[in-house]
Amino acid sequence: MDIISQIDRKLTQARRPLIVIHMHPDGDALGSALALARILRKEGKDVQIVSPDAIPDFLQWMPDMDTVLQADRHPDQARQAFRQADLIVMLDHNKPSRTGDLLEPMVEEALKDKDFVMIDHHLEPDPRIPLAWSLPGMSSTAEMVYDFLKQTGRLQRHGDPQTATQLYTGIMTDTGSFRFGTTTGDTHRAIADLIDMGADNENIHVRVFDTFSYDKLQLLAHALQNMKYLPDCGATYMVLDKPTLEKFNHRPGYTEGIVNYGLSLDGVNFTALIKELPGLDRIRLSFRSKGDFDVNRFARRYFEGGGHKNAAGGQSFDDIPTTVRRLEEAIRQHCREIAGK
Repeated sequence: MDIISQIDRKLTQARRPLIVIHMHPDGDALGSALALARILRKEGKDVQIVSPDAIPDFLQWMPDMDTVLQADRHPDQARQAFRQADLIVMLDHNKPSRTGDLLEPMVEEALKDKDFVMIDHHLEPDPRIPLAWSLPGMSSTAEMVYDFLKQTGRLQRHGDPQTATQLYTGIMTDTGSFRFGTTTGDTHRAIADLIDMGADNENIHVRVFDTFSYDKLQLLAHALQNMKYLPDCGATYMVLDKPTLEKFNHRPGYTEGIVNYGLSLDGVNFTALIKELPGLDRIRLSFRSKGDFDVNRFARRYFEGGGHKNAAGGQSFDDIPTTVRRLEEAIRQHCREIAGK
């Protein structure tokens, strides 16, 4: 029995599936979770989605968003959801640590006696999850969920404009509006199918990309104005420390997409965003690349992270000056490789 059939059987048998997404949820995690949950509810399942923390403002409009349980605001309800669940579905993350300090212990405890399913497109899935459908070459987890729902007939039976909107948003955001290298002909055929199903592509794009607050635009302007450029290496990086984020009234989602601007400079193949988020005891880093430079390996080697070949993340427990110095030293180590020399 192939992996899709096995996951199909588990979801069919489950009465109370719990869908768990990663911390700092993005459009892909939310779109995947909301669409799968919507379909399963139409099959009579008592489904709960748990997010470790806040939903970004630019995604709050998505259908069924009011059904997502935010664990950091309601930890007791999250624990109860884990206790009651008869199946844990890990979406858009490859290991429990991606769920954050609050949810990770709940996931680890559930691993002792509950069934698990994983649907994800990141490298190196946790080997403790036997039913792990992991396709690192896919554009997004939302495209994988689309394929699963389509192959099992669920999308044809229960799909509606809201489901199409959720999946379209997930695919669109994780492909950089269909410009990343993982976007394939199958991705575009899925998108065409979702538009035919009722996804309003123009409205979705406006909701996600054209509803910035004044503070968010000012934060972007600050990041770009202070971007560091290493022309001999074909690299850039930006730094957003706590005082800067507080100055511009940082909210979840405000830094989303900023890192991508660093690649828009002609001749640049690598960029990074260093973020000192309020309330965290570590500094987060986002990496993007063009061409053959593998930021997944870079993040793993230098910043305890990982992800995809051209998009990855990491962390640092040093202060901002030390983290910047470490980043520049790492870039210099790979200068010729990044520049393609």
